[in-house]
Amino acid sequence: MRNACTLLCLAALLASVAARADEPVSVARGERLLTQYHCQACHQPYEARQGPSLHAIAQRFADDPHAIDVLEAAILNGSTGAWGSTPMAPYAVPEKDLKPLVEWILAFR
Repeated sequence: MRNACTLLCLAALLASVAARADEPVSVARGERLLTQYHCQACHQPYEARQGPSLHAIAQRFADDPHAIDVLEAAILNGSTGAWGSTPMAPYAVPEKDLKPLVEWILAFR
């Protein structure tokens, strides 16, 4: 559930980011999305809650050339066991918003 919450919140954040194509994916924009979609209920930038921190996610995928694809799939399909026993539910994020969200998450390296 922790992974699901994290990815769901992050997906929601990127959806907001994509809605404002004129604004680059920045810390301020990412934080705004995090708040807008209540992702902070499960995920914090540097502290684990129900889900892993954004930093922990970025660290885990730092050397993975498929990180964007893997995280996009986890957001869209949910995941179980990636970060413990708490599953992450799937989250419907529009295609145009999904990649910016994942890129913002991966920026916490």
